[in-house]
Amino acid sequence: MTKKALIISLVLGLSIAFCFQVLAMEVVKGKVLALDKEGKKISIGDKEYKLSDETLSIEIAVGDEVEAKVEDGVVKTVTKL
Repeated sequence: MTKKALIISLVLGLSIAFCFQVLAMEVVKGKVLALDKEGKKISIGDKEYKLSDETLSIEIAVGDEVEAKVEDGVVKTVTKL
């Protein structure tokens, strides 16, 4: 019985940890007002964010309407709308 309880609590713990990570992600939509790929910065709407290494290769330009997934102030993914 102890082994079964340990497995169940491990699965629950991993599920909760994954949910908190997903909940921490914020989705931002807006127009790109400034883009500095060398400085790894982007301004969407009125806020400035850092760019992750994965987003540096995405073809976006100032003036594009985008949807960005942001985690802890860092843009993880960017999609043109």
